[in-house]
Amino acid sequence: MTKPSRILLAIDGTQGSYRAARHAALIANLTGAEVILLHCADPHPSLSLPFSTGGTRTADATGGMPQSFGYAPPSPHERVGPARDILQDHQVRYMEHTVEGPAAETILGMAQREHCDLIVMGRHGTGTDDEPDVGRTAEHVVRAAPCTVMVAA
Repeated sequence: MTKPSRILLAIDGTQGSYRAARHAALIANLTGAEVILLHCADPHPSLSLPFSTGGTRTADATGGMPQSFGYAPPSPHERVGPARDILQDHQVRYMEHTVEGPAAETILGMAQREHCDLIVMGRHGTGTDDEPDVGRTAEHVVRAAPCTVMVAA
């Protein structure tokens, strides 16, 4: 592998993706590479939430959508925060993107558009009904990537 100048860091809010962030930060420090921090957001997060058959649903204080049992999924900002902190702690230059869409296709498209030399991602993640585990996403990215891929376990 040649010395990377642009690293795509794909995160999904799991511990595995934060381990990937630490690896990307170390590589960026060694090579002077810029990191593109990418969070692939589920375009329909409410469809992937597990619902219980018991309990009651009540509207929130603002009259907005009901909350089921007080659970609200983490926002993209909350999912990206720890990875952002890792990059800042290592004084790494980075750009940040949150994109809605299927994870594998989004990662591959961003890597190609941004002329990335390396993709760093976690092995497993949250997944959805269409993509039950990000292991499949990682495998798809490894097979189709336009550059080297590092999968952090």
